Amino acid sequence: MSLKQKLQLYKKQLHQAQETENQNRQEKSERMDSDVYEREIRQAARDMSAEIRHFDNESVFVHTEKLELETRIGPYSAGDLFETVSDWQKGSQVHPLSAYGLDADELLFFDTETTGLASGTGQMIFLIGLAHVTSGGVEMKQYFLPGPGHEAAFFNAFLSDSHSLKNLVTFNGKAFDWPRVRTRHQFVRDQVPRLPAFGHFDLLHASRRLWKNRLESVRLQTVEREILGLGREEDVPGKMAPFLYFQFLKQPNAQLVKGIIEHNREDVLSLIALYIHLSNKVLGKVSSDEEERYEIARWYLQIGDDERALPLFRRLAVRDSITGIRSRAQMAALYKREGHYEHALTMLQSVIREDKSPNDHIYIEAAKLMEHQFKKYESAISYTESALEYLRKKLKESADEAAGRKESAYIKRINRLDEKWEREKERSRNRE
Repeated sequence: MSLKQKLQLYKKQLHQAQETENQNRQEKSERMDSDVYEREIRQAARDMSAEIRHFDNESVFVHTEKLELETRIGPYSAGDLFETVSDWQKGSQVHPLSAYGLDADELLFFDTETTGLASGTGQMIFLIGLAHVTSGGVEMKQYFLPGPGHEAAFFNAFLSDSHSLKNLVTFNGKAFDWPRVRTRHQFVRDQVPRLPAFGHFDLLHASRRLWKNRLESVRLQTVEREILGLGREEDVPGKMAPFLYFQFLKQPNAQLVKGIIEHNREDVLSLIALYIHLSNKVLGKVSSDEEERYEIARWYLQIGDDERALPLFRRLAVRDSITGIRSRAQMAALYKREGHYEHALTMLQSVIREDKSPNDHIYIEAAKLMEHQFKKYESAISYTESALEYLRKKLKESADEAAGRKESAYIKRINRLDEKWEREKERSRNRE
């Protein structure tokens, strides 16, 4: 081997040795970084009082808490849920809040925290909180995602512990929480249990129905403060949660997410009190103002429970107020449906007399009764003309395509009624 060849071989061996040394140094650094990260993760779990569960080389933090039934949540104790569920056994079977046929411990109070409010696959759920109330107390679990590569462990723990999701109680869960659970579950569905069939009590819809005109917004924290009298100290704003979680991913420090975890915990607990309160309102177990009673009656009417709706409307109808007038209009519809046309007309005429600006719908309902049930075409024309007058005033204020179509329909109705009235007058003359 020539000197030149020896030098080339030496140079190649030296380069390989340097590469090996650099690789060993990098691996050692990565091991050290990994060891530091693992120590930080374990410390974060301890600081959260959470156990680390492992699954398929992934991990999840699970914080478990048990509270006494006497624990106060606003105006209620957690144990009051048993009485509420018992009351539903004597109440409506079909009401959206009804727990008919259920035990209290079958209700699963559920909330999530996510990396953003937008829908789509880019948003992760990083915290799930759930609780159910048993004879032994409130059993609560929170599942925390320590990093993006651990969703299989995250969902496996949540679904393995939940057993049944048939009776979720959420606040906007139908539109927000559960669609995101379904979306993220798709990524790990081959590794974890299937999402079971679920039922839903979404308390946002009930809160919006009863209090949308009273509250500046129907957010959970607003309902807690204004309706349940709950206050939160040093609460983390929802918009800060993603930022703090991303900071945790860079440096696993429990203090960064401590406020988010407490926020989630309070959300879940407040759902227990809110479900009790809303149920008590609907079941008539606590006092309600006029507007609440009207909305409860209207709710029963919409689900076809006329038997419960009518007494509520009847009690409100005697009131000399807007609610009383609206209740009479609702009673008219109920009476008409049941064939009590005289009562229906009396209610409509009362609304027309006392409402300063009854809408066209009320006039048209009275016109229909006069035409079809009482054959008083002149009165039917008069009511339809009043409806048309109301509608034309509305059209002057703002152009409305739907109102324009109504106007055409009312004119046709008047023409048709004119023809009927003329024929009726002709028959009367012939009889004479």
